[in-house]
Amino acid sequence: MVLFLASVAIYAGLPLLFALRRSRWQFLMLYTHIASVLTLGGFLGAVYVLPIFGGVSLLAGQVAYGGFMFATLLTVIVGRDLQVVRNIVVLTVSVNVFVSLMFWVSRLALGNRQVRNPFNTSPVVFEHSLQVVLVGGTLIICELLALLMILELAKARLRTRLMPVVYVLSFVGVLTLDGVLFPTLAIFPADGLGALVVSGLKAKLTLAAAFSVPLLAFVTLYRPALRRFEATPIKLTHLLSLSRDPLLDRLEDQGAQLLQSTAQVERATATVSRILDAATTTILIAIDSDLRITHFNRGAQELLGFEEQEVLGRTPAIFASPEEIARQAAQLATEPDGPSMLAAHIATGRHRDWELTTRVGHTVAISLGITEIRVDQLLVGYLLSGEDVTTRLRAESALADALQREQASVARLEEANRVKDELVSTVSHELRTPLASIHGYTELLSDGSLGALSPEQRLALETVTRNSSRLQALVEDLLFVAKADSAGLAARLVPLDLRDVIESSRESTTLLAGHREDLCVLYDLPATPVTVRGDAACLERLVENLCSNAIKFTPEEGSVTVRVVQEVAGASLYVIDTGIGIDDAARDQLFRRFFRAPEANLRAIPGSGIGLSVVQEIIHQHGGTIEIDSQPDQGTTVKVWLASP
Repeated sequence: MVLFLASVAIYAGLPLLFALRRSRWQFLMLYTHIASVLTLGGFLGAVYVLPIFGGVSLLAGQVAYGGFMFATLLTVIVGRDLQVVRNIVVLTVSVNVFVSLMFWVSRLALGNRQVRNPFNTSPVVFEHSLQVVLVGGTLIICELLALLMILELAKARLRTRLMPVVYVLSFVGVLTLDGVLFPTLAIFPADGLGALVVSGLKAKLTLAAAFSVPLLAFVTLYRPALRRFEATPIKLTHLLSLSRDPLLDRLEDQGAQLLQSTAQVERATATVSRILDAATTTILIAIDSDLRITHFNRGAQELLGFEEQEVLGRTPAIFASPEEIARQAAQLATEPDGPSMLAAHIATGRHRDWELTTRVGHTVAISLGITEIRVDQLLVGYLLSGEDVTTRLRAESALADALQREQASVARLEEANRVKDELVSTVSHELRTPLASIHGYTELLSDGSLGALSPEQRLALETVTRNSSRLQALVEDLLFVAKADSAGLAARLVPLDLRDVIESSRESTTLLAGHREDLCVLYDLPATPVTVRGDAACLERLVENLCSNAIKFTPEEGSVTVRVVQEVAGASLYVIDTGIGIDDAARDQLFRRFFRAPEANLRAIPGSGIGLSVVQEIIHQHGGTIEIDSQPDQGTTVKVWLASP
């Protein structure tokens, strides 16, 4: 049993190895194996018997026969050509003739009395062996052709998915047929033919079962060769033809197909070349697997200045300086050689900006992408595609420089603003002390504590008091702005009566308008409380600033009216004057700090330009709104809305 399995492994393993491993010696090795199996079967056919199981035994020749059928089937499948079948038939006939000739010579030698016969071998043995070899050789050729005819019929009529079963069943069927025919035709005993046929059937079924395992593995796992074999018909009717016409016809058909394929390839190549050359604004460079340029389109020629014949066969490295290659290699974290950088670039999956050198030495920036070109999963080359981004990169560089300059300017402005805030805060704090002294002494002078004043002195003292109050208000505004910029206002919003805020600011307003005997300041307040949510000190400053502006910009015989109106969800404060008004251009800038309208400068009206910015900040903290309605020479109406608690 062990010797039988080892024989099957050798007879099946070698042709499987030769069939699966393609080389220039593939068919020579397959033919050699077939010839060896035939020779062994011929010489050792009945020399020893291999007992298997259950009383079944196999002759060495029967095992060799199974190996022959297996090897020839694999050879025809891999070769898929009528000439391969011819070669196998000729090889089989030649080996059988050689073995028969050896037996015939041996029989003649034993019939000569001068030839020694140490083993007393009977000439009848060689006569019988000669008959078995001749009949058996003819029989296996016929059985091989029958097997191939079955497969050809199945290829033409059955679906591909059924073919693996057909290979195995037809192989088993032919070996079973040989179990009946070989005892009958080759041995043909005088008696006991039935028992011999039964024994032959058992032996061939055992043999078929043993070789079906590697055959099933081959037809299941090696599908590419089988698909090619199934797609190629083999005309066995031309096997015995001595005319060369079928071969010539086939060669002519193959030549015509080759010419047609060549023409199609040429047309496709020309079409691709025209498409590539049509992209005059895009670089398209094709390179082979050895990184040699095979196509250089019109866009690349116009941009880089090289003619196609100058670069064909060279590598794309001719367009990049060593410094640029080193820079790109460093960014890609790879070696600065062609294959490594190519693989690293493809791995990024995106375009990269390269600085390429033209034929005249100029540098252009190219956004370059690389794509693999594969045919049936085989890498045949690469396509380099890119566009000129020199202008874009220069614009980006200029934009980056401008942004950097702008950031530097912003930093300087922020520093200047910080210094300004510090200066305003410092100066304002420093002015508070002398202003407090001025106010104190003016009050002493006014109430007569330091002696009686003449009318001229009292008039001068009123001027000092008025201007010191204005300066005090300016200092408070500056401190308010500085505090809002640095830490923000911490307004305490509580319910309060807006009328009380107006009354608290009336003294300051009266003081500002005291020297204006021609100006009428009116208050129109409701009789009932007007409750809003706010900070009393902040709202008092708001009212003072609005009234101060109205008084300053209202000429002789004018009026300023302060009015409070209760509304559904809050209250509105109106400051209405009959002053010089504001034009549209100035009205859009009223809340900008230190802004003074041209008319104010022209009329030399005093002011710092920060009052309304303080008003806006207070309104923002209270969640209110402000509206200004004004026309030149028609007065101004300021409306402030504040929410109820």
